Amino acid sequence: MALRADEASMLDLASRASKLYRVAQKITKDDGTIRVTYDAFKPLKDVHRLIKSEILDRVTFPDYLTGSLKGKDYKTNAALHKGAKIVISEDIGTFFPATTTAIVFDIWRNFFGFSDAVARCLTQLTSRNNELPQGAITSPQLANLVFWRDEPKLHATLAEKGIVYSRFVDDVAASSRSHMETTRKTETIASIYAMMGRRGYAPKRKKHEIATAGSRMVVTKLTVNERPGLAKAERSRIRAAVHALERDVSFSKSANSLEARIPKVVGKVSTLGRFHPGKANTLKKRLAVVRLIIGT
Repeated sequence: MALRADEASMLDLASRASKLYRVAQKITKDDGTIRVTYDAFKPLKDVHRLIKSEILDRVTFPDYLTGSLKGKDYKTNAALHKGAKIVISEDIGTFFPATTTAIVFDIWRNFFGFSDAVARCLTQLTSRNNELPQGAITSPQLANLVFWRDEPKLHATLAEKGIVYSRFVDDVAASSRSHMETTRKTETIASIYAMMGRRGYAPKRKKHEIATAGSRMVVTKLTVNERPGLAKAERSRIRAAVHALERDVSFSKSANSLEARIPKVVGKVSTLGRFHPGKANTLKKRLAVVRLIIGT
């Protein structure tokens, strides 16, 4: 392995790896569940960087995988489905905790072709307590490889039927630019669920959604009816955040408290600018006035 460490040191680090993480964030999701992300301590974090640069970054990922890959993001994923007449959205339940060491070992042993001993070591180095730790440097690309045995065939089979397939980490989408009969929709969903089941995953049924062009179609939280864009409700929230700053400036709220809020609002307006530049430019001008008043 090109990880610039002797075998004994690497095996020792691998044996202790599960204990070398801290909780980075606990995020309450829209459905009320908690997403826990982790950050590795040194020297494990340094080894993760090497595994990423020397092994994982050398993988050429297909276009239908868009999560945490250079030059791709949630907008890239949504763009694959623009102009569709129907979109089927699925979510893989508890994706990172459900990605067990058996799945990670299969990637290192059979996808990359490392020996049993090396694959076991790499599995220990990139796992935490029998699961893939969300937030670790190596986890996004390993997450993209969990279905390496099945996903290429599923993608090809659906493409032959005129169905576009994509996956953004745990968000799966399938769309068509033509009408889909009920039978074809059922077959498409069943084939996605079968792929999940073969690797020990289960769909989050409450996230299952079928939307048509007559309604708002969403992929990775972006509307795809014409071109990827933020939902109307999200655009309203961003405008409201700018308005709240303007209001608090007018009431002479503390400059320090206002200054602390500005970066988050600027970030939201920047996101808006990626999809709706005209609307964002208006808000940027209003933010510039706020910053001028409080002297930032």
